[in-house]
Amino acid sequence: MKDRIISLMKHMGMSQKVFAAEICISEGALSSIFSGRTKPTLNTVNNIHERFPEVNVGWLIDGKGEMFTPSGQSSVQADANDGGHINVSSLAAGIPIQTGFMEPLSGTPQGPPQNSFPATETKSFDIPMRRIAEIRVFYDDGTFETFPAKS
Repeated sequence: MKDRIISLMKHMGMSQKVFAAEICISEGALSSIFSGRTKPTLNTVNNIHERFPEVNVGWLIDGKGEMFTPSGQSSVQADANDGGHINVSSLAAGIPIQTGFMEPLSGTPQGPPQNSFPATETKSFDIPMRRIAEIRVFYDDGTFETFPAKS
């Protein structure tokens, strides 16, 4: 998929910096994809699809079809017009999700699940009061100092 993203970026005549800004990811994240250290996430594909709706998502994900859909159509519309139904989950099946949660391919991006615990709920535990006995500082030359606590 990284080669197709590079092809798209070059076809659009964009530098890596500009392309990263256009699809709302950091230059470092795009560089990691291009170097092969990481794989594109579903969020990256979603951002490319939202910014460039004329790009064929099937081509982007698995290389099937042409880079661009017929003019004026999004890749989702074009797939439906070809007589088939687009199944976003099957297209995205080969994309690793590195964020720990899955975002939809279209629509507004969702954040990570929110904490469902009420903010006012607290628990107390019966832990005996502890006091600092000493502090040790280790230095990079292998030495250390010990500072006893004052009573």
